[in-house]
Amino acid sequence: MKTILKELPELVVNDIITSDTAQRIEAYYASKKVPRENNLLTIFGVIGAVLTGLGIILIFAHNWDTFPKSIKTMLALLPLIAFQGLTAYTIIAKKEARWKEPAGVLLFFAVGASIALVAQIYNIPGNLGSYLCTWTLLCLPLIYILRSNALALLHIVFSTWYACEWSSETNGRPWMYLFFIAAFIPFYIERHRSQPVSGITAFLNLALPVSGAIALAMFLDDAYKFNAAIYVAFFGMLYSIGQLAAIKQHSLRSNGFTFVSQLGILILLLITSSKIFWEVDSGMRASFSINTLPAGVAFFAISLYIAIVRTNALRRFDPFLIATIIFPAIYVVGLIEPLFTTVLANLLVLGLGTVIIRKGALQFNLPVLNFGLVIVSALIICRFFDTDMSFAIRGLLFVVVGAGFFFANYLLIRKKKDHEITK
Repeated sequence: MKTILKELPELVVNDIITSDTAQRIEAYYASKKVPRENNLLTIFGVIGAVLTGLGIILIFAHNWDTFPKSIKTMLALLPLIAFQGLTAYTIIAKKEARWKEPAGVLLFFAVGASIALVAQIYNIPGNLGSYLCTWTLLCLPLIYILRSNALALLHIVFSTWYACEWSSETNGRPWMYLFFIAAFIPFYIERHRSQPVSGITAFLNLALPVSGAIALAMFLDDAYKFNAAIYVAFFGMLYSIGQLAAIKQHSLRSNGFTFVSQLGILILLLITSSKIFWEVDSGMRASFSINTLPAGVAFFAISLYIAIVRTNALRRFDPFLIATIIFPAIYVVGLIEPLFTTVLANLLVLGLGTVIIRKGALQFNLPVLNFGLVIVSALIICRFFDTDMSFAIRGLLFVVVGAGFFFANYLLIRKKKDHEITK
């Protein structure tokens, strides 16, 4: 942006653009620019609000037993009433985000504290899962009322926490988690449209897939091998979402969908490429679950729909997408012949790494090339733990892998320079 603004006077002098156009360009970028000081004030304001809320809770907790029930009830509701008033003031006065964000965070924790204190005063039964569910549900509208980024992140964190607690306490599925995420999606889409390259969008791009990966385990049964197939389908869906035009415009560091899905797919493929995975408790090889099968089919179908209709990823022969499509067939073979599946899974990981190495070499892209080398190296290292090789052979393989990294990068850099010279 700074480079464009510096070039404007020269463009006006050379009659490339008019002075009016230059002024409109300056006004456009000035309207988009958010002062760094405001961002810092918002961040520190949120941190201060969190510390203040926790401090109030600790003060009340220290003197709690000395208060009569009426005073306890009043103190339990006092922070809620006070911070509701503060939040209402920021809305009526149309305050900036640096005021609304801390007020919203304070009200969020005041709601949680009031629920807990009133339940303790009047001995209302319940567990942590139901408490978190009530807390998250009551604070959900605040995200849209205040347009608060901090509350959006807190919503994802507490929704995930609820899913974990509810599943562990009741052995049931946390269905309200699906409602919480579905209710949050409109806010996420709006942020993606209004602030496509902002830091908060990057955080949300990472928080959503991580939350989904954690919560998915709370919906599954104990047939862990079948869950591996479900997770590969789930990460394949995330990967396809990450390839959508609106999200793919982000770099890998900001595109959490692509980062999380690639990491998850790679880890699962490496785990299932080990014969130990299939040999331990072989009686569970046929442990299918009719409850989790529809979820796997749904993830797989969504992934294929996005890949075929929305992104044309199959035509581009995307290696990660191809791996997620091939894996279900490999898994089914594993239910019949585990040893053969181990070989197929190793070949799949090796093929994935080889295709990415080739892609990096053709595009003169060092990060992609090294990513492929990391995949092949990880496969070799994993085989050290379930194969009988001497330390000499293992050491030799490490030397070969290290030399491969060096020479591959050296050759690519040299080839890239020669290509630039010929241009």
